[in-house]
Amino acid sequence: MKKSIWTGLLVAAAILPAKGFAFTQPCQLVAKMAGPAYENQPKRIASFTQMKEMPEEWNLTLLEQNGGWFVYETDQSWFDKETCAPVKKWHNNQSIEFSPVLLNRSTGRNAVITPSFIVKTYQKSDIDKISARYGFKLLTMLPRGGSAIFDVSGVTSYDRMLEELDRDKDVQVAAPVLSEPQYRLR
Repeated sequence: MKKSIWTGLLVAAAILPAKGFAFTQPCQLVAKMAGPAYENQPKRIASFTQMKEMPEEWNLTLLEQNGGWFVYETDQSWFDKETCAPVKKWHNNQSIEFSPVLLNRSTGRNAVITPSFIVKTYQKSDIDKISARYGFKLLTMLPRGGSAIFDVSGVTSYDRMLEELDRDKDVQVAAPVLSEPQYRLR
């Protein structure tokens, strides 16, 4: 009897931490929902502000330009698992906004996490409920019934938002809309 109790406790101890620490890095759940080709990049950020306008003390390295976005690498992560969403940094009484970035391993290009998310509900009528429940702004309905793109600006953590949507009985799936180059220039 004692042996089976100890075995049960050891099995529980082995299982529980794995589940509790499933997402330990910023934007890890967003990367999972974006698809298997994407991985989080905690030290990458994107802004509409050019390198020449960035303060030197931030030690940013310009990696690439992605449309209007400038993708930078930082010395350390500016995000954590509770703040996977745009952050504002202040310099000379002016704010500069930075968005988190994922890496598309299949293309080798950076993908900026925008504040737009696709949400698919079980019933088309649930779209309005989701908008009201979470304060999301409906941007557009998609042709498939029950799917829409929402602006989720103001959310503190996209990871936490996705966890909450996963528990919502009206939501079938939610995924980020990413800004990334589709074609490589020659």
